[in-house]
Amino acid sequence: MRRVRRLLPLVALILLAAPTASAQGGGGGGMPAPDFSEPCPAVYPGDDADQPRIARWMARGAADRGLPHELPVMAGLTESGLRNLRGSSFAGYFGMSRALNTGDYRGFPRNPDLQMRWFTDTAMLVRQRRVAEGRPDPAGDPASYGSWIADVERPARQYRSRYQTHLAEAQDLIAGKCAAPSADDTVSPRLTVRIAAAQQPLGTGGITLTARCPDNDCLMGAMVEIGDAVRRAAAREPAARGYTTLTVRVPRAVRRDLRRGRAVRARVTAIAADSAANTTARARLVTLRG
Repeated sequence: MRRVRRLLPLVALILLAAPTASAQGGGGGGMPAPDFSEPCPAVYPGDDADQPRIARWMARGAADRGLPHELPVMAGLTESGLRNLRGSSFAGYFGMSRALNTGDYRGFPRNPDLQMRWFTDTAMLVRQRRVAEGRPDPAGDPASYGSWIADVERPARQYRSRYQTHLAEAQDLIAGKCAAPSADDTVSPRLTVRIAAAQQPLGTGGITLTARCPDNDCLMGAMVEIGDAVRRAAAREPAARGYTTLTVRVPRAVRRDLRRGRAVRARVTAIAADSAANTTARARLVTLRG
């Protein structure tokens, strides 16, 4: 009995010294404790975690959505210094407006997982719109990550270039310890297009085409090439039924030639892109007349 009494103070000291899940920043409320042995944790490591751990958690979230690892880290470094801000107007790692605290993102100021969901959802939509409009896929060029993030965050024009300056820092924080982005979805969307071979854009306001995305899970855009000039139609969601009409305005010099009775040849391309940035394109040469 005396031996047991001697051991009780020692056991109490051990229990007091043992770190709890909440002390490690794991967030209470029944959430699983972070796995600190995992290089790129799937569970949020807590507000008090160091920058490399926060960066690798972000990298894991980006990879799970098929996005480049550096993307959310560069945004977080710029907007918050990789801190979960509690501002009155803007909050979280990505400086999100409090106006977003509704719907799917309700509760985001206190929930970093919702912050990551907003960022990756928006980044995927921006990427989808770009490729649907015939622009290069930003995921293929790290030099375009900054402008991609700027389209997500939408800062004032003079601040758009600041995101790209954090690319090297983001790469250092991640240190290549996360798996490559998933590329499981490689199936291109279906696309049906109607493009008239002869058109009169002066009377219709531009070159027109109609397109249909049977699966209704894509964005559709169009691109017109006339010599060195390229014009694009903004990407649109397909109509619930039937075909969607897209119109692309022609350059002023081309309109001038058409008014003078000259025929002009153009290459017209319709593009459909799904959320994974898989694309399908249909093109046709068209003769333009005044």
